[in-house]
Amino acid sequence: MEKEIFEKEGLKLDKERVLTYSQLSCPFDCEYCFIEDINPNQQRGVAYLSQKQFELIKQLPKEINLVMLGCDTEFFQSKQNSLEILEKLVVLNKDISVITKLSLPQDFIQQLNNIDNELNQHGNFLTFSESITCIDSAWMWEPKVPSSDKRIETLKDVHQQNIKTLVAIRPLLPTISNKELEMIVSLTKNYCYGYYSGPLYLKNLEHKLIDLNQQNLKIEKLQPHWMPSDNIFYKIEKEGQLDVLKNILEKHNKPLFEGAADAIKHIKNL
Repeated sequence: MEKEIFEKEGLKLDKERVLTYSQLSCPFDCEYCFIEDINPNQQRGVAYLSQKQFELIKQLPKEINLVMLGCDTEFFQSKQNSLEILEKLVVLNKDISVITKLSLPQDFIQQLNNIDNELNQHGNFLTFSESITCIDSAWMWEPKVPSSDKRIETLKDVHQQNIKTLVAIRPLLPTISNKELEMIVSLTKNYCYGYYSGPLYLKNLEHKLIDLNQQNLKIEKLQPHWMPSDNIFYKIEKEGQLDVLKNILEKHNKPLFEGAADAIKHIKNL
């Protein structure tokens, strides 16, 4: 089946994974969010995955072995709906990756553990990423997101349920200090298998929280390979910042991955 058929329905095939895009709006309105630029028709109260998307996911090429949920919204904003989706996907014999900015209650985490156990029976597993991009500057970038303390507590609780956990420091904000990066790692290193990161993407070069004239910024205009086609963005990177993060992680003996898919490959080989 042609990739265009999947992409038309909001399913982006990228190497061995499928990234799911919806029209379900996110409640957080983070200052780095780009989804309104990809899809200006975000709505509340719509299904995260449509029936058409479910049918297409059943027909994925054999080389696609990972389903990535929550690429364009907060997947767990409706806990009941998210569990129903996970239950439907379990039978497809694919690994599943979820990412959240929420803090989650213990009883819900236990239900995620049940999902993971079902996946394990088919040789697959659930990977849980907690997004923690900043701490001291969260009030500027993520004013509606639960506190980093609450998210770290959720990461710890999920890890204790033996679910494979990761921390997403993505986007790697050019305004974040080295001290803040060190803080994120030191507070989470005991509760995850590793970290992944990536640059900040902006649709245009005007942003109230960034001085794009500072000398140490690298700016590149491109089509991100993991976004649906016809989405040209500016990739913003602070020179040397990724190396700083790598050095911090090396000090704590923790790996840094390009993305969740690479992390999952690593975990499979442990």
